[in-house]
Amino acid sequence: MLELSYSMGGFPLTGGRLGLKDEEEKAENFSSSPSSSSSSLSSPISISSPRLIPTPPAVAPLTRSVSHFDESKSYTERMDELLLSSSLRRENTLDGKAGDFISKRTSSISGTRGAPFIVLPKEERFEILRKKGRFAVDIGGTLVKVVYSSVSPPDADGSTDLLLNFRKFQSIEHCIEFLKSAWHDRDSECYLNGTGGGSFKYAELLQKELAVKVKRTDEMLSLMTGCDFLLRNNEDESFTYHHEAEGLERYQYKPIEEKAIYPFLLVNIGTGISVLKVDSPTSFSRVGGSTMGGGAFIGLGNLLTSARSFDELLLLAEKGDHRQVDSLVSDIYGGDYNHLGLAAEVIAGSFGKCSSLNVRKEQGLAENAREEDVAKSLLLMISNTIGQMAFLYSNRFEMKRIYFGGFFIRKHPISMRTLSYAINYWSKGSCEALFLKHEGYLGAVGSFLDTSEGEKKQ
Repeated sequence: MLELSYSMGGFPLTGGRLGLKDEEEKAENFSSSPSSSSSSLSSPISISSPRLIPTPPAVAPLTRSVSHFDESKSYTERMDELLLSSSLRRENTLDGKAGDFISKRTSSISGTRGAPFIVLPKEERFEILRKKGRFAVDIGGTLVKVVYSSVSPPDADGSTDLLLNFRKFQSIEHCIEFLKSAWHDRDSECYLNGTGGGSFKYAELLQKELAVKVKRTDEMLSLMTGCDFLLRNNEDESFTYHHEAEGLERYQYKPIEEKAIYPFLLVNIGTGISVLKVDSPTSFSRVGGSTMGGGAFIGLGNLLTSARSFDELLLLAEKGDHRQVDSLVSDIYGGDYNHLGLAAEVIAGSFGKCSSLNVRKEQGLAENAREEDVAKSLLLMISNTIGQMAFLYSNRFEMKRIYFGGFFIRKHPISMRTLSYAINYWSKGSCEALFLKHEGYLGAVGSFLDTSEGEKKQ
């Protein structure tokens, strides 16, 4: 396996640990410092009357320095703040020219209690939401994603905006608790829009606990509808990651004009992986997938480390050194393998050193392999596999843009670095890896937009 080492860098990684109940419940603080890493590649609420949310505090434009981040927030919360309400460099998709570092507030801003929201476009189909809110869920194998409408406080001239809010939970029970407390105007004629396998598995439970009907939307259709809506209506929905840059310039918004959106490849990384070839808003097909997704990461992580949640595993990976468990070219050849152009630090085999770990320990030759090192190796192994698979599908169907969605990525620099590097390396710069602000909510948004049957009843 080819592997190029890099130093993660970026910004401070101290703050509250993301909790097990939902994104707001925090556990003990953690700290970590960037370590060398690698990217391997194979050889060639309800709303009884329209609910007004408190006006969020003003967010000062972020500069290239990120030292002012609120360290009481978790890593994920600070990344949401960075990408949802900051000013980043913008690139024009059509001509590839990068814009200046500018201070422009986008429609995506930080909402109450740390939950992000976007402003819905002023379209007739959404006006009904001023009278009655709508909720939608995407229940996957790992997370439950919720989107719901609310009405903003009136501005100086008395006008209000319709908002689409985003929340996530790690169990159906905690999601139901939230829906009960938030969806006040629900009645027996209301519909909870749903998608994902859990919308079937938990349909009876949801109907019983919430006393509403469950309306299911096809998972792939919801995924595509949500992606199309966000790309069309949220100017800075997509962004690229540039490891060679510093600070905030690693993240660059990639706005795209409507006429240039299609075609593209959508790689959705949930419990498993689905690869969608998207030719238009109504023409798409699932062309492949893999079992090597978020489920494999958290499953193997639970077996190999003390982490018991996805985010705990990511925190471990931040502090790990994969070289303690991965076999490098230098471990096999004693240095570079010049004939194939392989540097000494290139990964030759993920977890390769573990095959003889006990023997080496008995001989007094092995350094201690910590669970942080195991988590780092595991994250790299899965991210590398996804990146190469995505390129092979893009090459097969001649797609130049690849969007990565799903909550596996979590805006995590190691994952984004690995995926971006793999796509750029194998395509020789002709393909591009793009990431989405609302990466894990595509299906929930698509289900939210489904007004067939439910709107008639209301």
